Amino acid sequence: MEAGAELIARARLICGEQHVLISPTVLSTYRSDGMRRTGPLPLAAILPGSPSEVANVVSACSAAGVRYAVRGAGTSRSGGALPLAGAVLIVLTRMRRVIRSEGDELTVEAGAPLGGLPPAPSGVWFDAGATLGTVGGHIAETPEIGNVTGLELVRPDGAHVRIGSWFPGYDLAGSFPGSRGNAGILVTATLRAMPHP
Repeated sequence: MEAGAELIARARLICGEQHVLISPTVLSTYRSDGMRRTGPLPLAAILPGSPSEVANVVSACSAAGVRYAVRGAGTSRSGGALPLAGAVLIVLTRMRRVIRSEGDELTVEAGAPLGGLPPAPSGVWFDAGATLGTVGGHIAETPEIGNVTGLELVRPDGAHVRIGSWFPGYDLAGSFPGSRGNAGILVTATLRAMPHP
């Protein structure tokens, strides 16, 4: 438990005290997902507000030896939004900014709600059925997405990396959808609009 207390103190310095939730009553709302599955009570729910805060929180988890799970809106088809026993929950819902919207390309933070994205001028960002959840959760859970052209990820060691289709060779950005976060925590995504279905 000492490692958990140390991590919580560090997370408060990174994200601000009001964004590190430890009350059992509040944490109970994070135990279940949209499919009504229930997990254990997390040690804390940490709500970073930027990609750099995510990277610093993950680095602190690694240094303290504390496991984490990642959550967006909690709609979760696979159970990926559920907390782990003895772990913290990193909740990305504060990260909702549209970073760039230019023609048929959109760069947005992972916690942006699917239903709140600006309209694509000549198509759609996601298929019509994708209205619940967050951008990051939807991409991590849905393997059929083919319009992701760039990603910013935080790896399990806290390293912040950018990948995109602009690099020659294997399409790493295109291989991320459906990976359920196994390649890292998605913090921003760049999308190209798809034609209307």
